Amino acid sequence: MKYSASYSKEKFANFSFDAQLKALSKLLQALEEQIAAPDTYPRILDQIKELSRMCREPLPPRLATAIDGLSMDPYRSLRALAQYFGEATYKDNQIALRTGDGLKDASQDDLLRAGQLTVIADNLRSVFNVGSLFRLCECLRINELILCGISPDPSHPNMAKTALGTCDKVPWRKVESSTEAIAELKAKGRTIYALETAEPSKSAFETEFAFPLALLLGNEALGIPESTLAQCDSIIHLPVLGWKNSLNVAVAASIATYHIMFGA
Repeated sequence: MKYSASYSKEKFANFSFDAQLKALSKLLQALEEQIAAPDTYPRILDQIKELSRMCREPLPPRLATAIDGLSMDPYRSLRALAQYFGEATYKDNQIALRTGDGLKDASQDDLLRAGQLTVIADNLRSVFNVGSLFRLCECLRINELILCGISPDPSHPNMAKTALGTCDKVPWRKVESSTEAIAELKAKGRTIYALETAEPSKSAFETEFAFPLALLLGNEALGIPESTLAQCDSIIHLPVLGWKNSLNVAVAASIATYHIMFGA
């Protein structure tokens, strides 16, 4: 698979120091673009490591820290790349939605189910997706939204726009890792369902859900690590009929959560 930057050692050696820094930054961007490509990712990573040692001068601390944080394990590289690039590269939808016009006669059974449902966001990269999860959780009065790893929280400067004012209406908290959050929730008696296309998984529409429960969502490009899936009680997926094997994570979460609440 082609990616946006590639440099031979000879070409890189002839660059000025400023040009070398720009080249490394482009390679870091290419690494994030190809983070889920098992053939391309190692090649870009090796090139970054090799070329960084050829620079004419010591690297700026921010760039050096990012490169030092890279690993053959793409899940470990996510944090370094997120810290280096700062805000997500995704554009936030600047849309105005109606508020306060939902049904207010929810049944006690519905409210009881919502109070027994937790959503876990595991290393989501996009503030737009996390903002959409806040809106989902507010609409359904979900018990809690847990943000793990690099998932942006309401302190992000773009969260207020993407969440459309729902951040202060949803119980949420940050947890360093999803494995920590899962262990805590299981100790409290919650059944953990991972929404993932990994095998073996069962269609969400053929699953009998056990309350109280938590729905685990994974990174947009990499999904949920196998070690984390092993902690879960069940893996569920949304069946697809087309070429793509999955939906946008916030869209998939909305479909699954509404089904759990009203369809299952």
